[in-house]
Amino acid sequence: MIFAKTKKKRSSVNVSSDNADISFDLYSNLTYMAALSVGGPSRDLIMEKALAQEFKTGIFFRQVYLLTKRMGFEYSRAFRLVANKAGADTIKNLLLRFAGAINSGVSEVDFLLEEATVEAEQYQSSYHRSLETLSKWADAYAALLVSVTLVVVVAMISTMLSTLGNSFLLMLTFSMVFVTGFGVYIIFRTAPSEDMIYQNKRGPKNRRMAKRCLVIGAPLGVISGMFLSLSYGMPIVFITIGLGLFPAGVYAFLDGSRVGKIDKETASFIRSLGNVTASLGSTTSVGLAKMDRKSLAALDPFIRRLQIRLNRSMDVGKSWEAFRDEAGSALLTSTSRMFIDGVMLGGAADKVGVIASKYAMEVALLRDRRAVSAAPFAVLTIPLHFAMTGLMVFILEIMVTFNSQITLALSDLNETSSGQGLSLLPPLPVFQSQDMGSLSAITMVALISLTIANALAPKFAMGGSSLMTALFGSITCLMTGFNLILIPPIASGILLNGAGTT
Repeated sequence: MIFAKTKKKRSSVNVSSDNADISFDLYSNLTYMAALSVGGPSRDLIMEKALAQEFKTGIFFRQVYLLTKRMGFEYSRAFRLVANKAGADTIKNLLLRFAGAINSGVSEVDFLLEEATVEAEQYQSSYHRSLETLSKWADAYAALLVSVTLVVVVAMISTMLSTLGNSFLLMLTFSMVFVTGFGVYIIFRTAPSEDMIYQNKRGPKNRRMAKRCLVIGAPLGVISGMFLSLSYGMPIVFITIGLGLFPAGVYAFLDGSRVGKIDKETASFIRSLGNVTASLGSTTSVGLAKMDRKSLAALDPFIRRLQIRLNRSMDVGKSWEAFRDEAGSALLTSTSRMFIDGVMLGGAADKVGVIASKYAMEVALLRDRRAVSAAPFAVLTIPLHFAMTGLMVFILEIMVTFNSQITLALSDLNETSSGQGLSLLPPLPVFQSQDMGSLSAITMVALISLTIANALAPKFAMGGSSLMTALFGSITCLMTGFNLILIPPIASGILLNGAGTT
């Protein structure tokens, strides 16, 4: 029975309120059901196939199915009962309209196509609003990052003129950590939430390599950094962590780029396969062999392996699942399932292909727009991180050098004046040495927070695999370590040379 196979964890998914994530899931669910209904299968069969998919909103259709099969309710009444329990208005209204369509005798394929079209428009509108909000908050995040960094820098410089106290600087630094964390959280909340990758078993080669490098490189970078820091200090920790994350980040970037190219070709692939299969009046296996794949550069290697499996009379379902797992694209997975399942249930290949390819094209276009909005922010964050961390390190080293010069000057003055010339100096904090150890520790906390925040914000804005965090984390760690190694001697040299000339 289908309700025995359905994953229990779906019942725990929070689908009690309207949001963009639920809107996309419902759009995918309705499009899948519409593709299945083209062949005119029974309502029970459509429900069973839809429940076998991993849709969050499938929990409502599962409840409808159980009411009809276990309790003997009619579908119209079952839809109304479940609608009364639904918390999201979108779901509730859809179920009520479904019940009304059944009572009115409206064709299911027409109803599902119309509802899928309406939900697509709503999702696109919500997606565009999210992108506009994301663009504004990305600009705000950059301004926020510069502002809090400059506030901390000004406070650091003020310690040379007056003793502000470590407690004040500590409070200011943790305020900076809170503000940057808040900015990252806002980016995370405003960015559209969508699954771009798919993995059932092994997954694509680059993704496997990224995970392997992350499991090996990240711990190795942390352990070696902590060990080497005993001899070379804190900068080497950032360098080793950055180098440990870099291979995983590169492989993740290559995998994400490949998935993006596959997403752009998915609509053309499904539409062409449907048209060729329909014109030949044969199976999808034959249509796959006859279709022209010259324009499908990213998909061609995977299609070739799929064709080999089908020619060897391997199971069709397993062959297509291996194809999806090798490609690793969530969009290709959902679209190909719509097409294959719809054709297997008797739907015309060209009509099912139009429905599935339209879905793939709309989603791919939305993701292209997201890339246009998020990519400049991700590119801007990297040099901004380099500049802000470099400024903090530069000011800290200037203060350390200046403090040491003040200490030497006070010592020389004390020796030459036999202690008499110092009686006038204590009221002037500018001539007193500062606790640079505490200031250095506070600055290091600020640098770590900036390194983490500027690694997470671009990833949240661009979306994709969580492995992409390794790429941005590697870049920010390497930049922070680079600043900590090179800037201190430059800053101290500038101050000492300036003092020597005067």
